[in-house]
Amino acid sequence: MSKPIQESELFRRLSTAKHGVIVVIGTGQWGKTATVHSLIQSGAFPDRNVVLVNYSKTFVAQHSYPDSYRALTWPEDISEIMEVIRPSRDVVVVDDAIFVAGARDSGTRENKGLQKMMTIASHNELFFLLTIQNTSMLDISMFQSQDVYMIHKHMDLVAIQNERDNQVIAQTIANIYLERHMSKYKGKVHPKSWGYCSTTKEMIAFDLPPWWEPAMSKPFYGRVPV
Repeated sequence: MSKPIQESELFRRLSTAKHGVIVVIGTGQWGKTATVHSLIQSGAFPDRNVVLVNYSKTFVAQHSYPDSYRALTWPEDISEIMEVIRPSRDVVVVDDAIFVAGARDSGTRENKGLQKMMTIASHNELFFLLTIQNTSMLDISMFQSQDVYMIHKHMDLVAIQNERDNQVIAQTIANIYLERHMSKYKGKVHPKSWGYCSTTKEMIAFDLPPWWEPAMSKPFYGRVPV
């Protein structure tokens, strides 16, 4: 049985927490970015502003993001991060997290900086939302010390075969539920609206924000984050 986001156990947990890491995972173009903004729009993080890491300020200005959204370039010196991220007041979105936290880039400046921030995320009462196509692409050690919530979008079979061993079962279960709901509600609910939370073991319907535009799902179109 599925639930609207506001009636989900995930929403209940997040709305009473002060920090945490939410990972939205799945094959490209299955609505990961839209789900991130749907979760924010739901009220799960009341009175928080949204930081979009490595988004172009021009891209944000060209689209209809709420005033509470802002773009942030990850600083070269991690000691400067608290000048642009506000403790207890921000939700930090790292879209396509491979560019900051790639599994093969554990020694890079950005990765080390994010690892340090993850370690003290609870101290600063911050939420981090990450999207990734496959956890094999992600340096997952950085958030093992935090409360982690996994939201699964659809993943193709080849990608599942290359998943980390501890994620294969969870993603396979997620695919079964996702495909069942996409078939059952075909023509009634957009297929990209569905998400399976393996942390709370529930299917969730993520309604798109009223200001959402399809172009917002491709914030790195025409550019590569550095």
